[in-house]
Amino acid sequence: MTSTRWTPTGTRRRAALALVLLVAAPAQGALPTTYGGTFTLPSLTPVRVPDPRDPRTPLEAALARATYDTLYDVDATGAPRPALAASMPERVEVEEGPPRVAVRLREGVRRHDRRPLVAADVVRSLAAAARTRAKPWLVGFGPTPAEPDVLAPDDHTLHFAWSGTPEALASRLAAAPLALVLRGRNGTGPYRARLRAGELRLSQFRAAARGAPYLRTIHVRPPTDRENELRSFELERLDASWRGAALYGQPRRPVQELAWPARVPVALALGPRARAHAAAIEGSLDRRRLARVGIVPGQTLGEQPAPALRGRARPDERLVLVADARDQFQLALAAALEARFDEQRWPVEVRRLEGAALERALGSGRWDLRIVQAPPALPGERFAVASLLVALGDAGGATRVIEGGADDAARAMRGLGAIVLGHRAATLHSVATLRGAGFDGLGRLRFERLFVRPDGSEGDE
Repeated sequence: MTSTRWTPTGTRRRAALALVLLVAAPAQGALPTTYGGTFTLPSLTPVRVPDPRDPRTPLEAALARATYDTLYDVDATGAPRPALAASMPERVEVEEGPPRVAVRLREGVRRHDRRPLVAADVVRSLAAAARTRAKPWLVGFGPTPAEPDVLAPDDHTLHFAWSGTPEALASRLAAAPLALVLRGRNGTGPYRARLRAGELRLSQFRAAARGAPYLRTIHVRPPTDRENELRSFELERLDASWRGAALYGQPRRPVQELAWPARVPVALALGPRARAHAAAIEGSLDRRRLARVGIVPGQTLGEQPAPALRGRARPDERLVLVADARDQFQLALAAALEARFDEQRWPVEVRRLEGAALERALGSGRWDLRIVQAPPALPGERFAVASLLVALGDAGGATRVIEGGADDAARAMRGLGAIVLGHRAATLHSVATLRGAGFDGLGRLRFERLFVRPDGSEGDE
């Protein structure tokens, strides 16, 4: 890990540095004890450029948040507030067409390629989102479901076709999958993300709309096995580990633990053959074993009902459980499920696939069971259900829940077509000099708040 300590000497040098800090200080406020530095952590899944429209793990959702911004954000209570927008939406009068709500963009916002953010960028990003898994979150933005009805009358104004209240529009535009992914994978977030030599590198973006982050660079390394990860952590090639604090007993350096909020539902999706035995599969699960591989056990999402599972007869034909061979969490969970089925002498085969082979198997329907994770898009149980439906590929069900209310979410849960195993739990063991760790309302780590403090230094966190 590298870090920079500012230690000027002499009155003239101190005055010059003070002027630099006044100009360059990030929007969060006073600089911490150190500013700059590099933080290196491993991934549990294959590294890729973050995509807010399709996050697969809590880490991917957090990296997407560090790279891209939404027009509106939500506070701790779930209320919307302006982010890239300059103010809350306002209804405008139009002579023809559906009702319109205007959103003004902040002026002076820069993209990662240093070009100014304009309204046409937002229109293109939302149109692209309509062609991805984020499509259900755009329901209600006009009569055409294929693409949202939004116009850009000038560089800093957007007119949305929206029949609801302006506050409801702001809340929907705060959905994580609607973060702005611009041409060339540019964003406006605190970090620019690039893949280099098989590693994801997040570089500090000083002109970020939220203010410059403290860390200069974040490296996300590809996943490896437990022994190699812990050895790299002990040899200081990594600054964090998901596997523990040490390979052999006592850590060689001070280590702190950061528990990720358990807000990501994990479900076992059921194919047609498995649904005929859904209740039997549910009854066979050993949830204590699942807890040992990183799941907070549970059959429901908060106050939502558990899925209505039928089919109590144990399967006679072989069922196929597909797992991503490059996803360490899926591998551990698949192994726990395989061991449990084997104990009961159930005919279940686990296929550990990756890349094109995995995509072909999932796309062709040659599976009976598969593991699904669903990072939430907005706070609240209803939106957790919608996120899970999107992850399961049920865009229609997600649309009904997003547009509906608690009753629609309850109906969707009862007919889910999956077994809820619980919520993802994870602990990041990091060097004790990492400070500023915290999570937002969706349980995403705030990478822009992290900073590195040298051993023995003093100052406020």
